[in-house]
Amino acid sequence: MDEIRRLEQEINALQEQLRQQNAEAARARQSLIDDNRRSLESYQADMRRAIQDHDSDTQAEYERLLRQYQNSISSDVQIELAKMDADYNRLLNDVKRTEALLLQKNQELEQAIAAIRNDVTRRNEGSSQEAKEYLQHVTSTFHVVEAKPHEKFMPKRLQIFFNAIKDGQQLFKAGLFEAATSVAISAKSGLERLGYSIDDKVEEWDKQFDLFSLKLNYLQSKIQQELADWEQYTGNPSNGKAEARTRNLIAINFWCRGEFADIVQTAKKYQKYVSTLSQVGKDAYLKQADSPSVDDLKKYIEDIEKTDQRLSELSSLYKKRYTASCERSEWGEEIIDFLTTEINLVWLEQLTGFKEATSEVLVSKDFLDFIKSQYGDLTITEDMREWLKIVFENSSENQIYIYILPLEAHGNVVNHIILHIDYGGPEQEMYSRDIYQHICEAIRSAEENDGIVNYAADVNELKVSENKVYSETGKDLERMKRQNR
Repeated sequence: MDEIRRLEQEINALQEQLRQQNAEAARARQSLIDDNRRSLESYQADMRRAIQDHDSDTQAEYERLLRQYQNSISSDVQIELAKMDADYNRLLNDVKRTEALLLQKNQELEQAIAAIRNDVTRRNEGSSQEAKEYLQHVTSTFHVVEAKPHEKFMPKRLQIFFNAIKDGQQLFKAGLFEAATSVAISAKSGLERLGYSIDDKVEEWDKQFDLFSLKLNYLQSKIQQELADWEQYTGNPSNGKAEARTRNLIAINFWCRGEFADIVQTAKKYQKYVSTLSQVGKDAYLKQADSPSVDDLKKYIEDIEKTDQRLSELSSLYKKRYTASCERSEWGEEIIDFLTTEINLVWLEQLTGFKEATSEVLVSKDFLDFIKSQYGDLTITEDMREWLKIVFENSSENQIYIYILPLEAHGNVVNHIILHIDYGGPEQEMYSRDIYQHICEAIRSAEENDGIVNYAADVNELKVSENKVYSETGKDLERMKRQNR
């Protein structure tokens, strides 16, 4: 039994030494984390103002500080610190040596316990009172660790010690007091190590959840500002009215082609985690089976970052889509007015309109919500995000097709016009040239050769274009010509 007590003392001393070494290493690392967290906190108010004022420099600095904080809580920072700081490197090496020695002593303890249990001649040796006290101590330690979120961070590990304590109690009842004491000593040592490990895991989880909350809050602030920007951009403030606010959100989602709703839904999904923790408290939350793990949080953070990036890309794009659509409508009215009054073309109203929505778009939530919200008429099938087609007929019964196309590339949307005249015979180049010039004049195109207006004599050339919009225009032109002859 003297050997058991000697090992117990050595193990306790090593565990205390390891605890101190880890605490010292943690302080060095925590200092860096705390510095970055303080920098973030000092920028919180500036960040909110920057989003409202579209101060890109301040936003960029806040994002830099977020990345800096994210890096500081990463496990990789320990390696970086070791490279830069010789004392820290020495400390990490000391920790490894202590862990190895502690493992060795625990193995020696297990061997000593096995020897005692297997020696039946030592029955009734040792103190009954001492064994009882050790079993009480280990039971108390078990309950302390049991109160921690052990299943989340160290699943099934506590059961091992529960079984060991039960084994010790059975040995005690059998009069094997020395063996019972040895088992209790071993179990208590293991439980203490388990408790420290769980505490470390909880600390790591805290930091990741903090970063998760910061990233989520930043995304939510941007979403709210997007609504305010849209209301200002379109001149349709909601003024606190829920119905008007909903109508504006629907419009944003429509011009984002449904992506804005996905972004909002992502934020709502992750907000549930923050709300639940706030309601039940961290300790209770960590014991819930569906609370996220550290790896889950890292994935959520990555998803929020991607969502934030997509919102940044969409922020100007969907407004340009809306503006381009308004411009198509304006150009359409100007062209109709000019060609019907100045050169007496007949406007074929029944063939004019925005592109018909595809079957997939017709049943999409972003399209249906927008049509219902803006027009209250679900029979509308035109998609205002697509081309605008205007058809005329001249005195020779030649049909004139004008397509105003939105060309979207590199975050920008530019309207181009495709003109085609169905002569039903030889090309009349002079007449085509005149119509081309009239269209340029109608929309006040600065230069006839600026590329905005294009004459397409060959429909097949359009059909085989690598540009999807041109290709679809060619196919529609072919269909229209075939249908109207």
